[in-house]
Amino acid sequence: MSRKAPPGPAGGARLRAALPAFSVLGGGPEGAPVTLRPGVAGEGDLLDAVEGGTLAAAARVWEAPRAVVASRADARLPGFADARRVLAAEGWPVEVRESGGSAVPHAPGIVHLSLAFRPPEGAPTTLESTYALLLEPLIRLVEGFGLPADVGEVPGSFCDGRFNLVVGGRKLAGTAQRWRAGPGPAIPGRGAILAHALLLVDVDRSEATGAVNRFYQVARADRHFDADALVTLAELLPETAPRGRALVAEVGRRLRGLVAGC
Repeated sequence: MSRKAPPGPAGGARLRAALPAFSVLGGGPEGAPVTLRPGVAGEGDLLDAVEGGTLAAAARVWEAPRAVVASRADARLPGFADARRVLAAEGWPVEVRESGGSAVPHAPGIVHLSLAFRPPEGAPTTLESTYALLLEPLIRLVEGFGLPADVGEVPGSFCDGRFNLVVGGRKLAGTAQRWRAGPGPAIPGRGAILAHALLLVDVDRSEATGAVNRFYQVARADRHFDADALVTLAELLPETAPRGRALVAEVGRRLRGLVAGC
C-alpha cells in the first residue's frame, strides 16, 4: 500500500533513534510512575515529569469526557469568560490546554495520543521531525485497518494545519505541539516537548464540531468549521467492523503496541 510519508520522515527516524524507549501510560494513574490528572490537565503533568527527569520519555493514550479545549490564545478572546459559563451550562465545559492551535472537542469516542520527551543530544529536534515522530504510529494504525493515509491541510476543519492525518481528503486526526525547549541541538537536562494527536474514532462529528462553533460564537470570534471536512474511523470501516466502545478499545490497544514497538 502506498501512502505519503509524514513530514520530515528521515528527521523523525533520527529523532526516534536518539530517544530512549517510551514509557506507555494509560488514561489514568494506575500503575504509572507518575500521577496524571484526568483529561487535558494530565498533559501538563506529563510535561513536568519529563522535564523534571522522573520519566525519560513518555507516551499516553487516553480519552476524556465532553469538553471544548481551547488554546492559550483562545483564552484571550473578548468573550472567553462568557463562553466558559454558557458552554458549561450546555454540557461542554471549556478547558485550556498546553499546546497551540485553535479549539477542539474532547468526548468519548475521541482517542488521544501524547508523546513527551526531552530533546536528545543525538539528533536535532524540529517541529517537522517531532510531527513525523507523532504521525508514524498513527499512519501505521490507520493502514493496519486497511486504509490509505495522507498528511496535510483540510480547509474547513477545526484546528486545521499542515500536519493533519487525512483519509480521502477529510481530517481523521489533528496534531499540535507544546515546547519548553527551543528547536535545534539539545540542551542536556533542560526543556521538554509535548506532541499531541486527537483521533476521531467513533463520535458524532456534527455535535463535536457544533460545540467548537458555539464556543467561538459566544467568545466573539469569527470562526466557523464544517463537520463534513472531518471523518471518523468508524465511518471508514466496513459495516462488519466493531463500533463504539469495542472499536475505541481496539484502537487504544493497537496504538499502545505501536508506540511501544516503534
